[in-house]
Amino acid sequence: MRLSSLLGLAALFSLSQVTAYLFKITRNSFYSPFHFAGGFMLAFFYFGFLGNYLTVVFLILITGLLWEIYEYLLWKFILKSAKFKPERQDTINDLLLDLMGGVAGLLILYLRISL
Repeated sequence: MRLSSLLGLAALFSLSQVTAYLFKITRNSFYSPFHFAGGFMLAFFYFGFLGNYLTVVFLILITGLLWEIYEYLLWKFILKSAKFKPERQDTINDLLLDLMGGVAGLLILYLRISL
């Protein structure tokens, strides 16, 4: 399950970047489903290693925060365009979607283990 979750994250990232590039998508709302799905897959990935629900939620939040820092640094040092500047509300939405996807993934894992 660990390897498939990691491969799924890589495929999800690649799909989002290629699609955004090919169709010249610059709206932040395009990435919302990808944040949810990323949190969902991270739940499976981290739970495969740790098996502790609370620690997995914490790691999903940390991973989401690191991703938002990456996006900011990418804009600050490489993109340098006002069009790509991260907005506060978008960052908050992204972190909430990461968390919601992670909780959904953990709920499925809990139901799968319990039943």
